[in-house]
Amino acid sequence: MWQWEIGRAMSAAHGRLGMILTVTSHKGGVAKTTTAMHLGAYLERRDGEGSTVVVDADLNGSALGWARRGRGQLGFSVVSSREAQERGVVREFANVVVDTQGRPRGEGLRRLVAQCDMLVVPTTPEAGSTETIMLMARDIEELGGPAEYRVLLTMVKWYNRRAAQARRSLEKRGVPLFSSEIRDRAAFATAELRGLPVYEIKGKGARDGWADYEAVGSEVTG
Repeated sequence: MWQWEIGRAMSAAHGRLGMILTVTSHKGGVAKTTTAMHLGAYLERRDGEGSTVVVDADLNGSALGWARRGRGQLGFSVVSSREAQERGVVREFANVVVDTQGRPRGEGLRRLVAQCDMLVVPTTPEAGSTETIMLMARDIEELGGPAEYRVLLTMVKWYNRRAAQARRSLEKRGVPLFSSEIRDRAAFATAELRGLPVYEIKGKGARDGWADYEAVGSEVTG
């Protein structure tokens, strides 16, 4: 896994100390890249043009593919891990959002915990996913380190109670969660296909999907 060379120096381009967020999970299919891209979009809108970069550190290259399909219409930068290292993006951008390779363990997870401000850990509400989250939470807590971590419930169906059950189960076990959650909306698939943030897609589902991520972004930065 690519290794950051991160300092906590103030961004020369923006004259302020920004945020380094890492979006990671032990399980695929949990909207990890969707979350990284929309937290990047939130920070870019909050802090202004050129303030934010998403680093695609996943071998699948999903974030880079999203950006290519958008042909420059995303509104923020997306770079590979190699380019990020060569450019020194922590000095260039106020905010860095890392879309990691799945299932980090051991030394790779230790670096993630040590070198970011917050780990955002998406999970779906299904029982298998929440049990996997418990394993990751244990690994993170055993490592310690300065980073905060928080679990985000994603792909939540409006017609069942699994999200509420998953939230109660995780909270009972002491796992920190975002108060906000991301509903399952077709607009996110459309946004990914077109290479855009969901707020650029027409329709109520897209507006509501963006509102979900705005609420998460507010918790991240609040």
